[in-house]
Amino acid sequence: MRGSEASRDLVDELVHQFTDPYAAYRELVQNSIDAGSNRIEVTLAFRPGTDGGLMTASVRDWGEGMSQKVIDDYLLTKFRSSKENDLTKIGKYGIGFVSVFALKPDAVTVDTGRDGESWRVLFRQDRTYELLKLSEPVEGTTVTLHTRATAAQYEEHVARTRAALARWCRHSEVDVAFAFGGVDGSAAPEAVTLHEPVAVDAVFQVEHKEEGLHVVLGPARVLPATSGFYNRGLTLLETTEQLLPGLALKVVSATLEHTLTRDNVKRDEAFARAIGVAKRLAEGPLLELLPGELTKAAERKDGANDWRALFQYAAQRVPKKALTLRAPGGGAVPPKLLSSALVVAPARTPLTERLVATGTSVLEAHRDDPLALGVSKALGAAHVMLADALFTYAEPTTAAAPSGFAAALTELLAGAKCPVEGVALARVRGAGETEAWVFIEALGRPIVAAAATKKLERKKKHGLLCLNVGHEAVESTLPLMQRAPRLSALLWARQLLVRQRLLDPETDAYLTSWALS
Repeated sequence: MRGSEASRDLVDELVHQFTDPYAAYRELVQNSIDAGSNRIEVTLAFRPGTDGGLMTASVRDWGEGMSQKVIDDYLLTKFRSSKENDLTKIGKYGIGFVSVFALKPDAVTVDTGRDGESWRVLFRQDRTYELLKLSEPVEGTTVTLHTRATAAQYEEHVARTRAALARWCRHSEVDVAFAFGGVDGSAAPEAVTLHEPVAVDAVFQVEHKEEGLHVVLGPARVLPATSGFYNRGLTLLETTEQLLPGLALKVVSATLEHTLTRDNVKRDEAFARAIGVAKRLAEGPLLELLPGELTKAAERKDGANDWRALFQYAAQRVPKKALTLRAPGGGAVPPKLLSSALVVAPARTPLTERLVATGTSVLEAHRDDPLALGVSKALGAAHVMLADALFTYAEPTTAAAPSGFAAALTELLAGAKCPVEGVALARVRGAGETEAWVFIEALGRPIVAAAATKKLERKKKHGLLCLNVGHEAVESTLPLMQRAPRLSALLWARQLLVRQRLLDPETDAYLTSWALS
C-alpha cells in the first residue's frame, strides 16, 4: 500500500483543473500516441445488477507500455514526465493520467507491459494504489475505469464519451476508435473509427502543408468564425476569438502546446508562425479564388447561403467589378446599378427572369435585408428598390387579342384624340399587377412602372395599351371580345375615357356616330 494525505491532496488539486471531466479521454489518447501506438480503442461496457450495475470504460493502445521502473518513476510521481525535452510529445508535467479521476470512478486499473514485464496498477477511490505483477504477458497499455452506475447513467456516459472523443480526437494522426455494449450487458461490437479530415466550415477552403504544419482556412459560413488548433491532431483549443476575421481556421502543428491549465494554446513563437502562414494564405491563394467561388455560389440554385457568406467576406477585399451578384432563384449577374438604385427581389418571378434576361441586375434579397444594404453600400447605390414596385412586365398569353377588337379599340381611341400604338392582352406582373390596364413598349419587355401606369391623355401619343387578363374587369369581358369584338371595343373605349374624365359631349357624339355607322 502506498500514498499519503499530501499526495492525495495534490492529486485532488490536479483533478480540479479539468473543467470538463470528459477531457480525460483526450489525455489518455494523448499518452497512447506518445507511447507510439498507431491505434487506440475506447470501449464502454455495462453489467446490470440488482442494485444498478457496473460500468467500465477502457482505453487500450499498442504502444511501448511501461516497465516497473517507468511506473514508479513517472506514472506514480506527479510533476515528473518522461516526455520532458521531447518536442514530439505534447503531454507535460506528468498530470495527464490524473485526469481520469475527474470522472469519479470507484477504481482504476492500468494493465501494461514492457521489457518482458507485465503489471497491473490498481487505484482505489481514495487515490491509494497497489502494484500487482501479472502472470500473462500484456501488449501496450489498457486503462480501465470501474464505476457503479444505473442503466440511465451508463447511457449518458456513452453519449458524453462519444461527444468528447469527437471533440478532442477527430483529427488525430492515429486511428482512434470507439465501441460500446448495451445496457442489457451485451458485448460491444467492433470499434468504429472517429477520424475526420481536417476541414473548416467554409464555402471553400485553401490549405498549406509542410513537414509538421498543416493550415486550412476559408470564408466561414457562420459568424463568428471558429479557429481550431491541434497538436498531432488532438484538440488544444477551438475558439471564436477573431484571429482572422471572417475566416474559419484550423492549424495542425507538431510545435503547438497547450497551457498548463490545458484550456488554451500557448501564444508563443510557434503559434505566431502558424498565424503568419495563415495570413499569407488568406491574402494570396484565397483572394485569387474568391471571385470565381463567388460566381459559382451565385449560379447554384442551392447556393444562396454560400453566396451571402462569400459576398460579406469579399465586399471589402476585392474590386467592385468582381462582386458578382446572385439573381433570385440562382444565377450570376454583374454588379450593375439601375441609375443609383440597387434592384432587389426576394424570389424568382417571371418579372425578375425578364429583367435579368434583358440586362438588368437583380439581387436576391428583401428590400430591408441587411445584406441588401451592405451590397448597396459596397456598390455605391443611393437606394434599394424592390423589382415588383419598380417595374411592370406584360407576360404574353397563349391567345392574342381578337384582331377585330384590337383594331377597333385602337381606331376609337385615335378618334377620341387619345392615340395608342395598338392594343394587346396579357397578364401584368410587378407594378400595375392590380390595374385593369397599363402602357407597355412591347409584350415580354419590362418597363419602368411610372411609364406603365401613366394616365390616358388627349393629343398625346401613347405606347401599346395592354389590358390585364389577370384583372376581373378584363377577364369578365373576354367572351364578349370573341363574340362581338367591335361592341366590346366600344364599351372599353367608353370605360377608359370615363375613368380618365375625357368623355366630353364631342367625344360622346363621336363614339355614338361610330357605333351607328
